[in-house]
Amino acid sequence: MTGRAMKATSNAGVVVMRRRLLAGTAALPLVALAATFGLSTRARAATGAIPSAVRDLDMTAMALFDAAEGGRWAVARQALERARTAAEATGAVESAYVGAGGQINNFFQARNNLTGDLIEAKTALSVKDRRWLVSSADRIAARAGELSQPFAEQTNVLIPRVEALLFLARRMRRALVWQDDIGFRVAQDDFKRLWQVLRDELDKEPPSKVRALDDALSRVSVSRSSTDLKKLYTAVEGLRELVR
Repeated sequence: MTGRAMKATSNAGVVVMRRRLLAGTAALPLVALAATFGLSTRARAATGAIPSAVRDLDMTAMALFDAAEGGRWAVARQALERARTAAEATGAVESAYVGAGGQINNFFQARNNLTGDLIEAKTALSVKDRRWLVSSADRIAARAGELSQPFAEQTNVLIPRVEALLFLARRMRRALVWQDDIGFRVAQDDFKRLWQVLRDELDKEPPSKVRALDDALSRVSVSRSSTDLKKLYTAVEGLRELVR
């Protein structure tokens, strides 16, 4: 086989791998919504906070997402290194995860997938592929959500719904980078539908936080800029801190 043919074969393999990864995550918003719409609104007593390692993983994943979104490669490299450190630290969360009601097989699956996501992110960063790196960062953030789930559900049953909003907001941001109009509209419609349900359950929360999310969502409906989408994500993050 010639050098050119080998290169073409290698490139084709990368494209196939990326397409499979994207196809595998396409159904995740529907899974998240199906879970959250079926939840009771009754809050349960808190038995423990989300471990700092999981919080750090979420924070560094979004720092990586932000940097990839803007093509800031040096910042992305630093964020990825911090994400790898946070991912290693989640190994110590195992007993707490099980103690909070999580299934041990789910814990190992999330961490195994996380290892693959970090390797993929490193590859995407090495070739400075903005769309690929955004998708990798999105999955790393999703792993943090998986690892936090049993803790979050014990703290407040509203949190999984808010996490689903964050998930859908990331999907909109990713779709914008990928120039995926259909994916954007699907994620936006799901976000609006879930937010309408959740909004009616937040009558005891500060109205300013609810209005901030309403305003951000209205701006996104008019303008699909990365700035407006980031503001929407930030507004949901503010809501998450309130209900934790």
